[in-house]
Amino acid sequence: MENSTYLSEKLDKWNSHLASGLIPNNVILSLYIVTGLLGNSTVILIYGFKMKGNKEERYFIPFLATADLCGSLVCASFGIAHNMMLANFNNTHLCKAWLFFTAIITLTSIFFLLIIAVHRYLKVCRPLGKQMTLKWKRFALGLGLFVAFIHAVPMVHFYGSVPFPNEEEGIVGQRCSRLKTTNKTGSFIFGGVLVLITVTSIITLICLYSKVGYTILAHFKFSKSPCKPDTSSDAEKPRNINPSQVTIPSSNGSLSDTENGIYEMENIELCESLHPQRSLKTKRKTITTKPKLEGTVNPHTSSSKRRKERNNQRIVHKFTLMFMLITIIFLMCYIPKVIIMLLEARNPKFWEGFSDSARAGVLFVYRMYIINNIINPIIYAFLDEQFAKEINTLIKVCK
Repeated sequence: MENSTYLSEKLDKWNSHLASGLIPNNVILSLYIVTGLLGNSTVILIYGFKMKGNKEERYFIPFLATADLCGSLVCASFGIAHNMMLANFNNTHLCKAWLFFTAIITLTSIFFLLIIAVHRYLKVCRPLGKQMTLKWKRFALGLGLFVAFIHAVPMVHFYGSVPFPNEEEGIVGQRCSRLKTTNKTGSFIFGGVLVLITVTSIITLICLYSKVGYTILAHFKFSKSPCKPDTSSDAEKPRNINPSQVTIPSSNGSLSDTENGIYEMENIELCESLHPQRSLKTKRKTITTKPKLEGTVNPHTSSSKRRKERNNQRIVHKFTLMFMLITIIFLMCYIPKVIIMLLEARNPKFWEGFSDSARAGVLFVYRMYIINNIINPIIYAFLDEQFAKEINTLIKVCK
């Protein structure tokens, strides 16, 4: 009895010593919680309830902010609990629950970023092709949640409280980590699947945004280059064009076939720099209209619509660049975690081999992925002017 009490006191002393070395880490995690709560709550409030207009470009932001809010709260709070009970985490059910929610939230953020990347790719690189409708957006978000849940469930089986020995003191504590008593083959397969999903997602994000970035760069180069008139014989043909080949908008208020044609032609002109061959084919198809003359063409209307389309294209590119920056920061924060996960899977005694100070540094790097959950509101504030205006209005109201 006295021996067990002595060992328990010794274990508590060792755990207090480990926890004291992780106080700076706990302070950082507490800042993650506060920043993530304030920032993401503001994003959900403004984008979800207050902001009007451009719902197409901002549709995914409230959902991503919800995942970021849950991630900053759950992951950071679990990190603090883990640091406080580094050698005395005896509650295996709490360990399983925390790791399950951490996994599902992290995977949900990854899948949401993949959905956003596909959406931006279609809008920028395939502007004349099929786009994601509201129905498909909702389906993709639901599918992302379902797949994240399916892959997070095995965490309950393969993780829990495991022995954490201290050979110098002759005591054995408990820490929340991968179980060593379960099926090693199944545990290895599960870890491999998680790493494969993460690596595949990272490669997919890089490939999609590389194509998007190249397309936007090519468009910017084209827009900066001076327009040279075509001096070929084909350029003279439109001057002698038969009036029966063009439909002039009628004087009534409804949108005529020609106005639709002009609108489509201006869309095609904006996409010519990105898809010249496809645009030429579409333009030839659009030029053929009803042989009916109802009035005169208003050049100001066409010019106004062209400016509007160019402004819409600028907004698309701006939001695409914003999501690209969010993804880049995600990759920078998450790749170190993936590397440590691989090392942990190869070496069952990975965490036991560090000194106290080294373990604190590795834990900080391991939890850097939480930065991805708290920095997105700052990016929105800098790159979305309307969001910044709504924040200023909200601050004035609160004063």
